[in-house]
Amino acid sequence: MILQDWLYLFIICLLGACSPGPSVVVILGFVFSGGRKSGISASIGHGLGVFGYAILCAFGLGFLIEIYGTFFTVVQFLGAFFLLYLSFIIIKGSIVEKKTSHNAINIDSEKNRFIEGFLIAILNPKIAVFFLSLFSQFLSSEQTHITHLFMAILAGGIDTIVYCIIVILASTKGTASFLENHGSKVSLIFGIMLIFLSLSLFVSMLTKI
Repeated sequence: MILQDWLYLFIICLLGACSPGPSVVVILGFVFSGGRKSGISASIGHGLGVFGYAILCAFGLGFLIEIYGTFFTVVQFLGAFFLLYLSFIIIKGSIVEKKTSHNAINIDSEKNRFIEGFLIAILNPKIAVFFLSLFSQFLSSEQTHITHLFMAILAGGIDTIVYCIIVILASTKGTASFLENHGSKVSLIFGIMLIFLSLSLFVSMLTKI
């Protein structure tokens, strides 16, 4: 790949990461319910999930989806169920009073948010479709596995950085002051939004069956 191709790949990955969607809603929900550390942990996990999809697409996930059509459908349903599960977790965190110590909550939350951020990406087949359509424009038979690896690292790295920036902006002093007074309400709203998003996914998938 020439330098121009890498620049185009960078711009498209950046636009993809910045586009609104369920992942942004979930990450922001984690920020509002668990603070900046929870959001950063989820962002890193999400970036790792994006890297996983990117490298699978570069090495042949398109072949699997083309041959095994049910594979894509199963992942879609798993993703919708997981989003629904996360919505209830966010809502619960906004209305249930935590009884453990503050430090214990932070440690637990960071570990869970990393895994959940990873699963948000892995259980979102739209990310796979995005990279299948994107990488098809840049892949060629002459390329080495090292090139494919760097393409995936670029995609995962951009995703992580963009989401971390979103988290930092959402957890600034002004935002923190607002959330101190209205954090539980905002978290509840994000949880409800996520329920509608997951239900719309179910409806969309059922209409195609």
